[in-house]
Amino acid sequence: MERLLAKYKDEDTKNLRKSGVVKRNTLNSNSFWKTSLHTILTCKIRCWNKRARRLQLRGIEMRQAAMESMKKRKKAVEDFEDDTDEAGNYEVEDDNDDDYIPLPPPGPEKKARVMQGRSSKKSAIEYLMWKQEQKASIKDRELDLKQQELEFQKAKYQEGKEEREHRQEMNRLEMEEKRTFLEILKNKRKDN
Repeated sequence: MERLLAKYKDEDTKNLRKSGVVKRNTLNSNSFWKTSLHTILTCKIRCWNKRARRLQLRGIEMRQAAMESMKKRKKAVEDFEDDTDEAGNYEVEDDNDDDYIPLPPPGPEKKARVMQGRSSKKSAIEYLMWKQEQKASIKDRELDLKQQELEFQKAKYQEGKEEREHRQEMNRLEMEEKRTFLEILKNKRKDN
């Protein structure tokens, strides 16, 4: 009985599929994969957009914080410059404001790095001559290496030439031997 019901159910689903009423919803269907791929891509795009927006907002916040601290420093320097006279001495106000706290005088000024130039034109010429000598010595070494390589190639060629000549002589001797052997065979054949 169960076998008959199972068979009837299978035949019924097959008939429905053939008529187009019921479509297969298996992993092999293209629509399943297309929809899955579409949902995965949309999720990734959303994540990327959120991350990009977060990074953009973080960058904006960092820039604003930097600008605020730069403005504070600029204002403090301007206030201090307003409180100093031409000689750089700090002016003390005689007002009895308890809220006013004067800025301390600035520390020692940073010394600018002095670029030590060449002492004379002669030293520049000496440097250029030394540099040219270095280049010339490098070129000489390169030429020596190329000369050695050329000599090595010549020796290798000569060695190969002797070997080739020896092989050629051996081939010639073998050919003569074969010719003589063939002539002997022809002579024997004619004699028979």
